This record gives sequence, C-alpha cells and structure tokens, in this order.
Amino acid sequence: MAKKFKTIKTHLEEPWSGSGASSITMQTVVEKPKSNVTGIVIYGLLIFLLMIGTYWRNGVWNSELDLWMDCVRKSPKKARPHNNLGIFFFNQGEYQEATREYNEALRIYPNYVEAHNNLGNLLLSQGRYDEAIPHLMEALRIDPFFAGAHYNLGNVFSKQGRYREATDQYNEALRINPNYAEARNNLGNVFLKQGKYQEAVPHFNEALRINPNLAGAHYNLGNAFLNQSKYQEAIDQYHEALRIKPNLAEARNNLGNAFLNQGKYQEAIDQYLEALRINPNYSEAHHNLGNAYLMIGNRGLALQEYEILKAINPVLASTLYQKIK
Repeated sequence: MAKKFKTIKTHLEEPWSGSGASSITMQTVVEKPKSNVTGIVIYGLLIFLLMIGTYWRNGVWNSELDLWMDCVRKSPKKARPHNNLGIFFFNQGEYQEATREYNEALRIYPNYVEAHNNLGNLLLSQGRYDEAIPHLMEALRIDPFFAGAHYNLGNVFSKQGRYREATDQYNEALRINPNYAEARNNLGNVFLKQGKYQEAVPHFNEALRINPNLAGAHYNLGNAFLNQSKYQEAIDQYHEALRIKPNLAEARNNLGNAFLNQGKYQEAIDQYLEALRINPNYSEAHHNLGNAYLMIGNRGLALQEYEILKAINPVLASTLYQKIK
C-alpha cells in the first residue's frame, strides 16, 4: 500500500454554490386562465389576443430582470413580486438589492414564509449565521412543515459546528420530504465533519439513489472513501462528480490527493494544475501541488508554489515551507 501523505481536503454541501448553499423558494406570478367561453370565433379571438400579448411581453420582458421589475412597478404593494425580484438579485450575487426586496416583501406581508426563508438563506450565504436563524425560525413558526426552512436552518447549525441541532433539522426536513436529496447529502456531511466516515457513507448513497446526478454527493462520498484510505473508490466517485460538473475544482484537488496517496505523483500534479486552472486562487491546491513537487524531488517548483501561497494563504504557505526547508 502506498504511503499516506497529508494533504488538504475540502468537502461540499449541496446544492452546489461553492460553499454550502441553501433552499430558495419562488412563487410564480402566472395566473391560470379562468375563461370558459367556447366557440370557434371566440377561440380564434383569444388566440389572436394571446399572440398580441406575447408580442407585447417580449418587448417588456426581454430579460428576467425586466419581468420582475415590471411586476413590481405594476403591483408595488404586493409582497410576491418583491420576493421574486429578490430571488433574481440573489441568483446574480447582488445581495444588497436582494435584501432590500426581501425586506420590502416582509414589510408588506410580515408572515410571508417564503420571504423569511429566502432572507435567512441570503444571510447564511453571507456567513451571517446568527442573523439568519431568526428568519428561518420565523418561517418555521408560520409553517412548521416547510422542509426547505428546516434544511436551511440545518445548514446554519452545521456551519456553526452545532452538529446535533443540524442533524435534528435535516431529519425533520427528511421526515416531511423523504426524497429531499440535498438534505440527505448534508446530513451525511454532518457525520463527515465529525470524522464518522462509515456513518456518512449510507447517507451519501441514499442521496444518490434519489438523485444520481447530485455532484456534491458523489464528491462527498469520494471524501468519505478517501478518509478511509479507499483510494480507488474515492477516485471513481470524484470522476463521477466531474462528469456531472467538470469545473468542480474541489473534486480535482481531492482526486489529486487520492492519486498522491497511491504514489501516482504525475497524475496528482495534473489534477492539482487543473484545479488551479479552474480557480487560480485555490490555496489548498497550491499547497498540495507544492507537496507533490517535493515527492518527485522538484524543490524549485515547490518553492514557486510557496511564493504564490504567501500572498493568498500565509498559514498554508508556512506549512508548505516547513516541508521544503
């Protein structure tokens, strides 16, 4: 068996967003047709009017932003358009604008459960965990059976290291929705973070039974195998994650770790370089690449990685330098 090298691994929560993402809820503003008029003439008139309306909407709603802005302009005192506009801004990474719209939705309708959940999710995404909790708790006060809010609250607790409370929230989300693959994946992550690798594996497998294309679950299952020195099983899972999401830099990094521990140094180097092509500031990959260069006796290239690391992660730079000198 190849010597096990100390490398830097990362784990992933689903849905993928770089750091544990969360559940967002949107309500559609499209109304169902209410007319029951029959007859060929009336039907033809309706088709004509529909075509005119489609042409007009294509002019007004030439983008998703235009759509929701138009809804807000026409119904400024309705909470739903503000919530949906907030979701648009959130998905664009425009958190200040999203916060404004969610707060406006809640000003109009304080018991708007989706807006509380979405604002809590936004604060979670910003790392403002203590501020996220009251909104998610309020969403659950209004609707205790809101699986997405239980899931998001579990994500907050997991980020805070409150693993028992996170487990309770994920289990509640799964009680409400047994096929909630992301909740099952993140429940597995709770065990993974605590070093309970064997206990994590069934949860990742169940998430993949529900959704075989959940890249984060393949990736996390790979991490569970990697931590048990089951390198080939880990490699298989990382490859599957990358088939689904080719630019998943974390999977490239940890695939490199698996190769490194098999003594396949050039394969490991190739994966670290690919991770850095995707994310040039990925400090863990720079550290692991420097470590791999040392394994093949190339101190000069290892020093280059050290110099890069000094600017982006001095702690990892120091760790690498201790190996170089």
